[in-house]
Parts: sequence; C-alpha cells; structure tokens
Amino acid sequence: MAKGKSRILILKAAGLSQFVEAEPSFAAIRNAHQGHPVDLLTSHEYGRLAKGAPYFDRVLAAGPFKDAKARKNFLNQLRKQGYSAVYDLDGSEATSSIRKSLSGFRGAKWVGPKKILNRKSTVGEMVPSFAGPAMRKLLSDNGLEVEDRLPDLSWALSGRKDAANMRPSWYGISGEFALLMPSRDETRRWPAECYAELASEMVKRGVTPVLVGNADMKTFGNAVTQIMVQIGPKGGARALVDLTDKTDLAQLAALAKEASFFFSGVTEEVYLTMGLGCPGILIAHPYEDDVADVLYRRDVVRMTAEEAASIDPATTIKMLVSMGVLPVDRVIRQEEAEGVSLG
Repeated sequence: MAKGKSRILILKAAGLSQFVEAEPSFAAIRNAHQGHPVDLLTSHEYGRLAKGAPYFDRVLAAGPFKDAKARKNFLNQLRKQGYSAVYDLDGSEATSSIRKSLSGFRGAKWVGPKKILNRKSTVGEMVPSFAGPAMRKLLSDNGLEVEDRLPDLSWALSGRKDAANMRPSWYGISGEFALLMPSRDETRRWPAECYAELASEMVKRGVTPVLVGNADMKTFGNAVTQIMVQIGPKGGARALVDLTDKTDLAQLAALAKEASFFFSGVTEEVYLTMGLGCPGILIAHPYEDDVADVLYRRDVVRMTAEEAASIDPATTIKMLVSMGVLPVDRVIRQEEAEGVSLG
C-alpha cells in the first residue's frame, strides 16, 4: 500500500449471486488502481468471505443500521477517508444514499448505474443480476478492462485456511461427500421425498450427502432425514449430515472445494459453489435457465421443468453417474457385510 495515495472504494453487498459474478470486476478495479489502497464495503456475511481476496486492502462490513444516528455516523466516517473514486457495483437504494453523502466539492468520482437497479427482494427471490455483461460494459465505458472469464473464488479459502472449522472433519464428514442445496422457494423446490431417495442412493454408493442452507431449511432437512429412515439404507437417520444454519459462507466455500459434486435448486449458495469449480446438477424453472452468466461453461447440468416434482430421482442419479461424479456401483456397507456373514 502506497502511503499518501488516495483511496478507492468498491460497493458490493446486494446478493451472493452478484457478489460471485463481480469477482472479475474486482480484479479489473484492482489492476486499474495499482499503488492505491482499495477498500470493499459490503455486508457482514460477505465480509467474512472476502477476507482472503487479493483485491482489497481493507474489507469494511456495515449495516443494516438500527437507527438514523448510527447510519449518519458511519457515513461521516466514510467521508473522512477521502476516497478519490467509488465503484458502485450494486445500484441499490443504499448505495444511492452513500453517493449523496460523498458528493460535493472535491467529492469522489462516482462510477455506477445512473438509476437504482436493485430494490428490496423477498425471501427466496433471486436478486436481479447486474454483475455480468452490464457491469463489464459499465467499467469498460469508464476505461477499465474486465477480463471476459468465469468467476474464480478459490481465494475464499485463504482467509481462514488453517481454522479447524474449515475442514469437513469438523462436521464429522469423512471420505467422499456431496452437497445438497434445496431451493428456498417452496413452490419450486424439489420435494423432500426426492431428496431422500437421491441421498439414500448416494449413501449406498459410498457418498455422504451433506444438506446445507439457512435456518429456514431446518424443517425441510428433518423431513428428508425422516424419509431416509423409512426407505433406507439402514442407519438412515445418521446417513445425512444436516448442516442447515451451521456454516457461514467461508465454511461453505471450503466444503464446496472438496465436495465431489452438488445437487441444487436455484438458490444464492449455488453460485458460490460453482465459483469454486464444483460440478453438479441445477434444477431450475425454464425461465431461470439463463438466470446469470456465471452458470455457463461450468461442469454443470441444468435440468428444467415447470414442476420440480416431475423430475424423477432415478433420472438425476443416472445423470450424476454419466457425469462421472457418482460411483456406478453400490458399496457394500459394513452392516450389510455383517448380515451376509451371519446369514
């Protein structure tokens, strides 16, 4: 960091999918301002993820503010930093407020959308994408060259790489495992019975199913586990590792890096998983088939249907086998072997 150099500020806090898509833009801004300290202002959740990124000298996490006084104090602190340029990669109401605070005589050069693009979204709704071609054009129009490539979040592992809770063994996971990420939108979610059938078959083939998601998915995870108890394999209650509401984004990134594959509905977390290069299957509604350019050219199969329940678990199992990520043959588990010997 060069002493006395004016600071650069990047604003990016709207949507995990957009945060992942913006990674090439982060790199472009960093390259365009060599020798200048670059700050990222984001949410607390994304701040923990961004700690290992090579693009930022400081990661500032803020909001939501409980009262106007706290917000005013924070904006005053931002103003004192003396930013020479601000890159608004959100185009949100919140960043619009920051722009008003930092404008004025000798204010920062502002690079961002001319109108508010991202307004409040409901739970389960994907945040509209501004991080793909539109963002690249915005930066290009302002003299920045953005490499036309897929996001690479391998740096997400370096922030806490030595922490014990970044390893699968922390959760009792050993051997081969895969991530199950149901959609938060109940109307487009693959049913619990289907996930249970897929998870049971994974166990039979020696792959541990690991269910991830936020706290809202805990009831769904319990339902999957109970169905697995009914349909097998033996020990089904212990076969599924339920990590709903138990991982932050950095921990999820560490799991995605080591997972054999993922199976997911359209949910924000799947973008992070793909950003780590994890192969898998994405179940989507037909209109979500091209929800963001981050999906393209990955080792990812998109299965689309008007009704998610119409997608047969047997078909997904065959697809995973054909992709080479799920073993072809069943594994003879210890209790089965003991049953044969006793017979």
